Parts: sequence; C-alpha cells; structure tokens
Amino acid sequence: MKKTLQLILGLLLTTTVLIACSDDAADESDQEEPTEEESTEESTGDESGTESEVDSEGQAGLDIDISDDEKTAADDVVLEINGEEVLGEDYNTAYVDTKRYLLQNNQDASDKDMLKQQTVQTLQSNTLVEQDAESLGIEITEVDIDEALEQTKSQFETDEEYQQALNQLAYTEESFKASLKTQLTQQAYLDEAVEVGEVTDEEVEEYYGMLGEQSDDLPPLEEVEEQIVMQLEQSKVQQAFQEKVNALTEEADIKQNI
Repeated sequence: MKKTLQLILGLLLTTTVLIACSDDAADESDQEEPTEEESTEESTGDESGTESEVDSEGQAGLDIDISDDEKTAADDVVLEINGEEVLGEDYNTAYVDTKRYLLQNNQDASDKDMLKQQTVQTLQSNTLVEQDAESLGIEITEVDIDEALEQTKSQFETDEEYQQALNQLAYTEESFKASLKTQLTQQAYLDEAVEVGEVTDEEVEEYYGMLGEQSDDLPPLEEVEEQIVMQLEQSKVQQAFQEKVNALTEEADIKQNI
C-alpha cells in the first residue's frame, strides 16, 4: 500500500470534527504559545498528523472500534434543526469521525459521554452549514463525490488495499462518501461564504517572536516564514468558520432528541 493513506485521512481532518472542539481549542490557543516543533509539524505536509498514522510499510496505524452501545438506530431522529430531521445514520457517521479525530491527535477517546456531546455538536454545526450552503445555491453533486472517491482510490495499488483502509478506519464506502460530501460542502462554503483575513507581516513577526522566546536556536525568519504563514492561515480559516457557525446557531431553531 502506498504511503498516501494521508489523502483518505486528510479529507476528514478539516472542519468536520474541528467544529466540535473549536471552542476549547480557541481558549487553549489564547493561553499557550506554540513551540517551534508544533509550528513546523503542523505547517508541513510531509510531517502532518495524518502521515504519522502510516507506518514504514504504508499500513494504517489506526483501528477504530465502535461498540453497539455507541451507536443509535439509523432511523432515529436525533436532532431537529430548522424543521429538518437529522437521523441516527448521520449521527453514527459523525461519531466515527469524531472518535477518529481524537485518536489521530492523541486525545482521550474513552469518555463516551464526551464523544456523544462532541458528535452532536459537530452534527448540528454540519447541518447548519449544509442548510446555509443550500440557501446560497452551493451544491455538491454525485459527480463531485465520485471524483473525490476515485481520487482517493487511485492512491492505492489494489482495491483490496483500499477496502482494508476503509475497514481500519471503521468506514463503509457509503459512510465514507457521506463524509466526503460533508468535506466538499464545507470547502465550497468556505470559499464562497466565509471571509478570511490575510496574514499580515506583523502577525508573522509576532508569531516568530513567540517561538524565539521558547528556543535559543530558532532558524532565521526567512527560513520558517512560509511555515508560519501556513499555520496562521489555517488558524484564521478555523476561526472565521467557527464565527460563521456561531452566527447560524444563534438564529437556528434546534431540538435535540438524543
């Protein structure tokens, strides 16, 4: 199997689960200064968290186990958002994504009540984004999803290796396609409906200064500037996206049934 399982993982490491954790993450980022190692690892594709999940033979190092008591009936109505019913099958998919995200980032995934709470929050946020995207005329077609799926499959030498990766990540192909649709919708929504400010030179210098306070052998700014800009851009996207979700939540009619 090629070392490109990061694609199948990377498509699922963006906002789907970050929404659930964003408030806590934002609080922590205000209090903790980044380290040089965190800056470079989070800003480069070769050393990303997804790549670390693949061992020297290209095998996925992550197995997701979901017990029966962590699931809900597929046809149960778990949420009602602006009159739209969100079913258990969507909850189950979001639960797997939430648990996977925590495990990939070396966080505790043993607290089922916490997982449930974060999953509900994620599912609520995803639904609000999908509703607003639809109102703006943003549409992800089956063709779009199939293209993303084929791009993922092409990273594997055989269909058997692709199926093995899905199994290790607790996916069926249908649930993976559902996650792909969520990611594609959110990306299109970010591009069209979310305004993200540009990273300024002052912000780069401030970030570099924080790194310098923690390291005596920090490389010159010109050597790490690109990585710093990427890190700050990612933070700005997450913050802008969360602010948009917060605004949608304040205006929404939401009933939780789980």
